[in-house]
Amino acid sequence: MKQRSGIQTQLVAAWQDCITSDYCSQRINSERSLQASLWAHIYNHLPNNRRLFIEPSFTISHKGQTKKLVPDIAICNSREVIAIVEIKYLPRGKPKYAEDVETLDLLSRHRSKLAASNVRFHGEEQDPREYSFSKNMLFVWAGVHKDGASNEYESYAKGMKSLDGCYLQLHTETRKGQAPEVFWLAS
Repeated sequence: MKQRSGIQTQLVAAWQDCITSDYCSQRINSERSLQASLWAHIYNHLPNNRRLFIEPSFTISHKGQTKKLVPDIAICNSREVIAIVEIKYLPRGKPKYAEDVETLDLLSRHRSKLAASNVRFHGEEQDPREYSFSKNMLFVWAGVHKDGASNEYESYAKGMKSLDGCYLQLHTETRKGQAPEVFWLAS
């Protein structure tokens, strides 16, 4: 994962800040508020030439069907999408990841045909470019969930060849009456 070690480091730092400053202060109470907090912390950790898209929509053709995929966050450098983030917020439940990781897998497999753009419906055009998907992207699953045996976690993308070497899991395990534990796994 050397190609995207910089963005990986920035995402880990943003996740830690999001949890310690916002979750632990009871400012996060839904998946949307987690998304907003993480976006703000990612934005603070990135250089000024990065662009973030919240819930960009991508359409792919897969196994004869048209699928619309809407990940939580896309991160771009000045030319390309360099990371996609899927978020799950279940502070009182076990992590649910299958649908999110499938989205990441499909985006990875179809990345040569995908691009993000900043299309506005009204107003002056400020950034009309398209950001193609980089060959060296990072795909991220980030979840807040109740505690479990953290030393037993393995990659949720295990067996998905399209995510080998370009996948990151960010975890926050919640505990009643205690600070959460933040950890991550990279593959």
